[in-house]
Amino acid sequence: MDNRYAERSVISERVELWNGKEKYGEFETKNHCSGGIFVENCRNKMGTFSARTLTVKFCYNPNLSYQASYAALIVHETNNGIGLKWSHK
Repeated sequence: MDNRYAERSVISERVELWNGKEKYGEFETKNHCSGGIFVENCRNKMGTFSARTLTVKFCYNPNLSYQASYAALIVHETNNGIGLKWSHK
């Protein structure tokens, strides 16, 4: 995601992608920064997203002391996945 303004970290976490009450599925992240996140292999399984805004919910991880969910805007789509920018919804 070239338009993210902070340094990216290679992070592999399981996340769920939601549009309102519709769950698209669980996917792996490739990297993230304070400005956004890249989610791998979701386009091949789901096709084109109908929404431009999604909710990213981090799946349970025993190494984290919290579970978080964030609103995000789709800023680009590739065959490898989608780039999301955090939104202040």
